[in-house]
Amino acid sequence: MGRVEWARIDDATFNALSESLLVREYTGNGLVAMAIDGRGGDGGIDVDVRVARTDQVVHVFQLKYFPEGFSGGHVARRAQIKKSMSQAIETVNPPVWSLVVPRKVTVQERKAVRAMRKGHRMIVRFVTPVELDLLLAKYPDIEERFTADRAIELLSAVHRPSATLTKPSDLHDEVRRVEGRLNARSEYWGTSFSLGPDGTYVETLHPKRPDAPEREPLGLALTASFSPDDADLRQRFERALKFGVMEPIVLPGTVVESLQKTGPAWFEEKIEHANIEIRSLDVPHESERVKVDVLNPAGRSIARLTGATTATSSGYGGVVLHTLLEGGVHQRWTLPSDPSESGSVTTSAQFVGSTAHEIRRALRFWSALQNATTLELSVGSEAPTRLNYEATPTDPDLQFESFIEDLCFLENHFDVPLRLPESVDTSDVVWARVMRLLASGEATAHPFTGTFSGILDGSRDPGLETLLGDGAAIVARSEQFGVEMFGEELVLADIAYYAHGARIDEPDLVRAAFERGTARNMRVEIRPVDGLPWVIYSPGLLEAAGHDVVVTKPWGLRGVDERSGYDRLPNREGNQGGRGGTHRHA
Repeated sequence: MGRVEWARIDDATFNALSESLLVREYTGNGLVAMAIDGRGGDGGIDVDVRVARTDQVVHVFQLKYFPEGFSGGHVARRAQIKKSMSQAIETVNPPVWSLVVPRKVTVQERKAVRAMRKGHRMIVRFVTPVELDLLLAKYPDIEERFTADRAIELLSAVHRPSATLTKPSDLHDEVRRVEGRLNARSEYWGTSFSLGPDGTYVETLHPKRPDAPEREPLGLALTASFSPDDADLRQRFERALKFGVMEPIVLPGTVVESLQKTGPAWFEEKIEHANIEIRSLDVPHESERVKVDVLNPAGRSIARLTGATTATSSGYGGVVLHTLLEGGVHQRWTLPSDPSESGSVTTSAQFVGSTAHEIRRALRFWSALQNATTLELSVGSEAPTRLNYEATPTDPDLQFESFIEDLCFLENHFDVPLRLPESVDTSDVVWARVMRLLASGEATAHPFTGTFSGILDGSRDPGLETLLGDGAAIVARSEQFGVEMFGEELVLADIAYYAHGARIDEPDLVRAAFERGTARNMRVEIRPVDGLPWVIYSPGLLEAAGHDVVVTKPWGLRGVDERSGYDRLPNREGNQGGRGGTHRHA
């Protein structure tokens, strides 16, 4: 493309081309640039640059099409610049303000524009043809779009106006023209091609007829040289040749000496020191059902998971099979075609999205693997394949296993699937145990509640006076209690909150309300004394479990402290012989 003559293009082209360059240059890395529609006044802003997250303006560009500058006979134009700058300061007060003009500025012009700030701490910059030309070189596609008219004239002269790609149908017409020429170059091989957003060109050959490989053979001969530093790459490359390509492998030009393409003239060429990416064919995988058994020395199954294949690859020396089993267990089976070679299997797990029961099955399978010597794989209706297995012992995560056991209990009790989310915190672990204890008819410490809210009915009795004074034992009931666990609502029919001793917060305010006669419907907060926790239980489930005395069970969680104050509860488990150590459920 020819160089843009900034001082000779018209006003509209200058504005449109400058805006396109600025928006492209200043959008990215957390910033967003936008050209402002000047209808109704642009507020002294033609292009603004903002922080994407906060919408804060960090740079303003003002475009002025002054091809003759703004000195001498055109000094009056400075008033327009000053007005635009003042409007920008008043509107957004940008830290940086840039003037974009189609010719270089003089020293006097630069000094005059910077003086227009009048004390505002704002950086003033200039974008002239020098800077605009640098942006054109950086973004040649923008220049092509704005200088296409001359190309249209030249291509029209040779009767190919569609090659300008200026109309919706032009691309289709050009591709069809190329397609016709591709089909004509070979009777045996067809060609499809694509161009990705990053400019990657992909050409794919496919046979037009079954005998294409025999009638017009195509060949590839790769010559590669691996240095000692490329040992890992060489191992992956050789493995890909033997068992097929599962993940793409890139051979850099330093390794590739040459790639010789052999065949007809339209195909044959020699490529030297090029980067070559080797990948599997983009063919949808047809999944098959699989079963994996852990066998004891007698050949009997001691653990089993079922699932499906997710990917396969094959090479000259065997097959690699990927499976996804229950509970998020992934296995990669490497099966050599030579019976004298040993196969291998690797196992990993990603439990996210699986139910508690599925994860428990996976954990039991994983535990059985620790002592396994033989695994058996069954794929579809094919005969089972047995593999000698060498376990890599790992320590069990007892805290996680205990958590999963609690979730399994809750799945059974509430008849819901509890699927493990991506993130689990300590509160999830605690609430799973608390809900299991409650559903089992036990009492336990409430994890978080410090106070229990109540509404006064306006009457003042001795029980209320005790709560306003030294405190008293109290039981509060709620008809329904629910906890959200991994998207499922776990609801108990009733719940009781018990405290061996409790007081009302801010008793003086409550007494004053009674004296004024405004205590009716007043909300009060009742808090256990001495920092003790509330004890919660389900009266119906407690009775169904055969308990007539409320005994507070500990959480008993690995790696999690008991509720603060539990060790001082009079009715904690094991303290029933102590003074005041029991609360009889009524």
